[in-house]
Amino acid sequence: MIPALALKTLTLTHGRRVLIDQADLTLGQGTLTLLAGANGQGKTTLLRALMGLHPLQGGAIEIFGQTPRRARRRTGYMPQDRRLPAPQMTGRAFLAASWQGTRFGLPGWGQNLRSALQACLAMTGSEKLVDQPLSQLSGGERQRVFLAGALLDAPSLLVLDEPLSGMDTQWQAAILAMLRARCRETGMAVLMSCHGIEAALSYADHVLLIDSQKLELRDAAL
Repeated sequence: MIPALALKTLTLTHGRRVLIDQADLTLGQGTLTLLAGANGQGKTTLLRALMGLHPLQGGAIEIFGQTPRRARRRTGYMPQDRRLPAPQMTGRAFLAASWQGTRFGLPGWGQNLRSALQACLAMTGSEKLVDQPLSQLSGGERQRVFLAGALLDAPSLLVLDEPLSGMDTQWQAAILAMLRARCRETGMAVLMSCHGIEAALSYADHVLLIDSQKLELRDAAL
């Protein structure tokens, strides 16, 4: 089975600083992997590189055997920080404006896509949030709306940068359980960074540790 993600002698830098030096690893389909490491070690840079948003210093990234650019439609992404485009923009309008980056407005969506949106909102418990202005939602509530958007295109690889920030422990557990279930049911692979990684270990298959320019893949149960 082709890996969901393969890094081949990958080297990443930020300015003159080397963050990852010649890393090789693969992540299988249907797995949930937690990305761990101290601040400044390169977690966000790695996730951005997977989306083609940060240049590689060397090596290659393959997502289902393709470059990140070619695999873009198979990859869902939730960045760590998002600026609100307008104080009164609702979650529904935000998702409509950002869907595939090229279309605007729910009227242009077909019934199948509307149904998919409702399913993603239900998965993240966002049904009652999506029609409120984003500026009036708590940080954790906005994260749930944004996560629904990352799931909307039924990605084969889901890349999440601190998706649980601002959520209480009950919602963190619910989201982790949902993601693990989606991995098992659909074969989607998830790579996500999060603080307080200990609380998430029981939901994960692997931990990917960044430390001293190296990547180490561990079994989450160990």
